[in-house]
Amino acid sequence: MNRTSLVIIFHKKLIQWILVPGLLMGTLIVSIIGINQMEVMEREIIQLSKSLSKNVNFYIDGAEDVLRSVAIMSDNNSLEGSSKYFEGLHSSFSRFERLILLDKDENIISVAPQGIKGVDFPIRFRNSGINKHILTSPIISPHSGKLVVYISIPIESGGKIVAELSLDALQEFIYGFLSPNRIIILTDSYGNLIAHPDRERVRTQSNIGSLDLFKKNQISEKGEFYKANGKLYFGNVSSIPGTGWKLLVACTAKYMFEPVIALALIICILITCFFLILLLALKKEFKIRIVTPIMSFIRKLSEVAKGNYPTPNSQENVFLELHELGKVFDGMSLKVREREQELRISKTFFQSIIDSMPSAVLWIDENMIVSQYNKKAIEIFGDGTTEIAPQDIHAFFSSNEEISKTIEQAVAHNNTQTLESRSVNNKSIELYDITIFPLLGSEVKGMIVRMDDVTARIRMEEIMVQTEKMMSVGGLAAGMAHEINNPLGSIMQGAQNLERRFSPQIEANVEAAQSVGCSLEILQEYLTIRRINHIITGIKDSGLRAAGIVSNMLEFSKPGKEMIVSSNVEKLIETALQLAANDYDLKKKYDFLHIKINKKFAPDIPEIKCSRTEIEQVLFNLFKNAAQAMYKHGFSGKEPCICIRTQRMRDGVSIEVEDNGPGIKAEERKRVFEPFFTTKSSDGGTGLGLSVSYFIITQNHGGTFTVEPTPENGTRFRIYLPFIKPDKRSC
Repeated sequence: MNRTSLVIIFHKKLIQWILVPGLLMGTLIVSIIGINQMEVMEREIIQLSKSLSKNVNFYIDGAEDVLRSVAIMSDNNSLEGSSKYFEGLHSSFSRFERLILLDKDENIISVAPQGIKGVDFPIRFRNSGINKHILTSPIISPHSGKLVVYISIPIESGGKIVAELSLDALQEFIYGFLSPNRIIILTDSYGNLIAHPDRERVRTQSNIGSLDLFKKNQISEKGEFYKANGKLYFGNVSSIPGTGWKLLVACTAKYMFEPVIALALIICILITCFFLILLLALKKEFKIRIVTPIMSFIRKLSEVAKGNYPTPNSQENVFLELHELGKVFDGMSLKVREREQELRISKTFFQSIIDSMPSAVLWIDENMIVSQYNKKAIEIFGDGTTEIAPQDIHAFFSSNEEISKTIEQAVAHNNTQTLESRSVNNKSIELYDITIFPLLGSEVKGMIVRMDDVTARIRMEEIMVQTEKMMSVGGLAAGMAHEINNPLGSIMQGAQNLERRFSPQIEANVEAAQSVGCSLEILQEYLTIRRINHIITGIKDSGLRAAGIVSNMLEFSKPGKEMIVSSNVEKLIETALQLAANDYDLKKKYDFLHIKINKKFAPDIPEIKCSRTEIEQVLFNLFKNAAQAMYKHGFSGKEPCICIRTQRMRDGVSIEVEDNGPGIKAEERKRVFEPFFTTKSSDGGTGLGLSVSYFIITQNHGGTFTVEPTPENGTRFRIYLPFIKPDKRSC
């Protein structure tokens, strides 16, 4: 079956026969008319420019002739006669704003209309010929306040006739010849406006000498295009003989080409109508032979794009290309379906492998774009979403430049790089071992970033280190306390023996004093005067206080061994305060003794069932944290202060510890009880104190532990302990 090519039909019928000839013919017609219109407008503007130049010259010559007649009259008549003649002449010629008669020294002799006489005339005319008029640049007349130019005619007697030629009258004279859609501009030799459609520009003496038409030394006989005020104009400049003035006659480019544009629109409309008629004539043939088969292929392609593969069913078609396209499409559809099934199985298998990995995996292409990832990576970087848009690897590790730089080095050198125990962002506390290695054995190049969560291991190591450290410190504290007790006992015993040796109630003391000839009463008086008894009492009090401190240290160094007992809340707080006061040394960089302690204890607080050492540990942590925060970050008010309040609740006791320190930010308050979360520097703490305290209060004692800001930007911790602890561990 013979089939005609679709390409040949389109080329012959649409392009060769209609489209190209129509466009060429339309372009040619519009071009010819545009050129002709431009020539006609150019001739008209040049003719008008020359005509107006002559008229302006005639206007000035007429003014000059009048002044010459005045000059003759001034030579032949007296001053009084000249004045009357001036007045009559000024009344007859509206083009003159003022007439002035000057003597040879340029003093004013006569003025019309009448004005001040006898003063020097402000405009100086130099090197003027006897029969030549002189035109100045536009000047504001001191008489009328209007814009004028001065004409000077010499008198044989040595003086001058000066006239102020009104620019308003000159503009009315010029624009009397103006036809619609024309622009006439008259300037002096420097480009200062003398006549312009916008009289305000003449009044403000705008200068248009910068236009290219005015810059040329020789006046052209041809029109030119120029741009002014954002619009395009076509005009011609001519000179006014004997004045140096220049006259510009122009029109807008829009006005010039309006007929051409209208004709172009008509031609476009005619061509459009012709094509519409042609399209209607060929519509049926195109629909049956071209559109219908193509739409069938489009529907099949849409089904393939959706994953639905239609059954091969190529239909006979008149056009060879469409018939072959149907056969190729059916074969392609079958192969695509088979390959897609294989790819789907491979992709599912591969994705299942990487999603099953406990490590986060990222694939970086050659452009440093993350294109593939597994579920663990989505959990880390997805912010709650189910997928991550492809983006630059630096966006994933924007909070840790070290990781980004290490990845860049691995890509640059195509080698393996490792990082241990790194945090990927500031929002989480998880730590990861990161390995970056190149993708080998594949046509697709890139790097693989594997991230193994080692948070639990690192935290466990830290806990073990901290536990060992605390056990060592506890054992050391207990050993030191026992060692201190021995000399402390000797000191206390020595103080007691001194009191006994000086006591008059003991008979052995009296006998010993008498044997050496001394009275115990006199000795007691000496001891009182020298305050020796006071010194001995001070030694005993200091020894008792030191014994109390040692006792508290021994009790605090035995965590977990004490049973749940009834305890007085005030005594627990006092003991914790005493421990905090004795916690000072030079390395801690704060002195608890310099902090003001406000105690507001409720009088009706009964004893509670608790582990005394655990509650003391919680309170000790709060006091120490408050002291460190106020020392490092400052405080409000005159001095650092910790306020402790107790209040009896219905089923328990509330203990509040409030400071006037810098406070805790809102985002940090949400995480303050998390394990290992700390705002201190690396050598300032591990972040376990408040976490352990929270566990003690909530788990071991069934209470609540909260934190909130104070109105003065400080921090308030509130502990609630019930009277009857839930049975969560044996007593």
